Amino acid sequence: MKYWFRRWNVWLLAILVCVAVVACNSNLSQSGNSQSNSSQGVDNISSDCCVIQHDGGETEVCGQPQKVVALSPPLLDILLSLGVQPAGYAEVELLNQKVFDNPAQQIPFLGDRVTSQPVNLGSRDSPSLETLLTLNPDLILGEKFSVEANYNQFSAIAPTAYFETTGEEGWKPILQAIAAGLNRQDKAQQVLDAHNRHIEATRQKIAPLVAGQTIIVLGWQSIANQSFVLERGFVTNLLEDLGFQVIVASSDETALSMESVAGLDADHILIMPTGDNTIERAKQQWETHPILRSIPAVQAGNLYFMDYQLARIRGPIAAEIFIHEFTSLLTQTQT
Repeated sequence: MKYWFRRWNVWLLAILVCVAVVACNSNLSQSGNSQSNSSQGVDNISSDCCVIQHDGGETEVCGQPQKVVALSPPLLDILLSLGVQPAGYAEVELLNQKVFDNPAQQIPFLGDRVTSQPVNLGSRDSPSLETLLTLNPDLILGEKFSVEANYNQFSAIAPTAYFETTGEEGWKPILQAIAAGLNRQDKAQQVLDAHNRHIEATRQKIAPLVAGQTIIVLGWQSIANQSFVLERGFVTNLLEDLGFQVIVASSDETALSMESVAGLDADHILIMPTGDNTIERAKQQWETHPILRSIPAVQAGNLYFMDYQLARIRGPIAAEIFIHEFTSLLTQTQT
């Protein structure tokens, strides 16, 4: 009972503060409002209130959140890009530990950039409300598919914003929306500028190899009829930015048959193993299956394999990694 009484006191204080302050303006000077945060990587402390525009509406954030949680890889990617370390995190695969005490080994692709030891909030598909309540975060960031249905419950714990991360617009508007709530608009612009420079430099570098060339991306299970052509999204958009003509699935296309795979008409094929398949097993399948080996792109040596997890992360860090790794594969096969 005392716990809930204290909680109500905190909420009442927050309401009084929100009434007293004005809405955050991106042009406000931050001088005199910054101080070091030793544990969570947030260093701009402000008493102003900011609004995060998200798929659930608007969420007001007052002060500078010290304990921010990411309920999926895309949101972790964006937080790290903005220079914010997570207080809690929900991964794709369940971790049987209370905290990510060795993030470099426990969080694919992003873990080597995590300097905190975030609390394990369970699976991104079903984050633990109980653990969130115990953690008592200042801000919750999640994906629409896992947060929308229980948005009121999440919001009762802390200000909550959720986003559709699989749309064609991708991570850029999400980055800017979250940056507005964290007073990190300048950092977001730096991330966008660096991404655009990386795209342009890489596009010029590989232009002789991809000019007029088509590519198709397959999510590849162990057998063809559980595999699929990627729709327009994170990976296909990056490939288009790099100069390819990308063959994408229409929204009503589902599994592939071996006959349709055999008839693939693309200059390049990118395989991203899904489910319990791995890159090594997928390579073996394509090297040994007579139909797959006979596809013209395969015979031309224009077959590449990359981790599907990058398509799940789909943020600015994942984009940087994808561009680097794919360009390396492309130039190795073309030289």
